[in-house]
Amino acid sequence: RRVREAVVSTQSTGVMVATYPRNGTALCLSLCMHIHIAQNPDLPSDHPFFTELEGDRGQTPWVHNKFIYEKEKIENMAGPRVFKTHNYYMHLNVDPGTLKIIHVYRNPKDVVCSQFHHMAPPVPYLAKMFEFEGSFSDCCDYFLDGGLENGCYWEFNREFLDNKDGHTMLHINYEELTLRKRDGIRKINEFLGYPAMTEEQVDAVVKGTTLVKLRKNQVGKPGKAREMLTAEQRERFDEKCRKEFDGYEGIPESYFSESAYMGQN
Repeated sequence: RRVREAVVSTQSTGVMVATYPRNGTALCLSLCMHIHIAQNPDLPSDHPFFTELEGDRGQTPWVHNKFIYEKEKIENMAGPRVFKTHNYYMHLNVDPGTLKIIHVYRNPKDVVCSQFHHMAPPVPYLAKMFEFEGSFSDCCDYFLDGGLENGCYWEFNREFLDNKDGHTMLHINYEELTLRKRDGIRKINEFLGYPAMTEEQVDAVVKGTTLVKLRKNQVGKPGKAREMLTAEQRERFDEKCRKEFDGYEGIPESYFSESAYMGQN
């Protein structure tokens, strides 16, 4: 793993979305932005949320890439501010302070499906970057062994769930942000410190963050593993979750159970 220097400080204000790759980064970032917009109707038109630049260099910067960002520029961004990271908890390089963290995790059976589409053709620049030429079965094996892009999914998420340094942190799963989206929006809204949203405000956030709008970021509903994984492969993932998440509360049953996964909607 490469350890990257953080370009936000302990006393930075804002929220940082921390995810293992393909765990709902784009969706949660979009939800945070639209909640801020709904709660701050007087935001100026030149605020980063309204720029044409998206992702890395515009609305929601990566906070662990000093090769792209100047620390002073990040610190001088107008609030409210939303950042993102794929760094492991041990490599955040940010002490607990005013910066809030939203940790999003997703059913690994769906993550491996998204990872495969992310790494394999027909996306030429990604295929070249990852140099992955294996089958989907190979991808599943690598994932279960912790051998893909960001290392071990279970180690990554356990570190954030443990939160040993005591960051101000919200743990939320991808299924809450898709299958129970309105409840997920209210949970994030409360974490950001805003008063309860009206139904009209929630409607506006839902409308601004539809899966159609986010499709370019390969954001989809849970359940892809129904089609892509065999029953034997799904059981391997369930068994891995039962072992690696043993003793952790709040993990959805669909991460451990075939019937719960197949029955979610």
